[in-house]
Amino acid sequence: MQRQHHETLLDRPMAEIFSALVGVVGHGRWGGGLLGAGGDVLPAGTRYEQQRGSVLRRGRVVECIRPVSITLQETLLDPPCRVELKLRWRLEPGEAGSRLRLEASYKLGGAATFRKEHWDRCIRAHCSRMLAKLEASLAEDAQDESLVSGQKIGSTSIAVTNVTSVSGKPTLKKSLNR
Repeated sequence: MQRQHHETLLDRPMAEIFSALVGVVGHGRWGGGLLGAGGDVLPAGTRYEQQRGSVLRRGRVVECIRPVSITLQETLLDPPCRVELKLRWRLEPGEAGSRLRLEASYKLGGAATFRKEHWDRCIRAHCSRMLAKLEASLAEDAQDESLVSGQKIGSTSIAVTNVTSVSGKPTLKKSLNR
């Protein structure tokens, strides 16, 4: 059994990180269709399947404990290679925010045993992309919050009066109130 450990510090509350994490993890796996009524609870035992290129990913949710951890068990099939993969994301309170640990353990089967370095690189890259997407999602949420909430700078108040969307990106019109 091979293991990888990835970790990052995030300056956001655990509940906010967990909600973003469920969205990022689910984007390429189940597309958000398995979310519970709360928006961030995945029922244990839920199965999913996703094809990307020649690799078929079959998996199930082992556990989802809000807002602490998500564990997935997956099989990656890229004939004649087979990889049994377990991914566990765990959030812990940190000094200035939250620490996210991602543990990836995997077992190579079939021809994958002859391509150990390849699969190690692929899994490491996947984990790094997941963490980068999570950080980008949190940064985007923080930017959206600051733009919509309005700000007071000196004696000039800035408020959003109209929001329009062009090509999916918001354009804000500001009115200055004195």
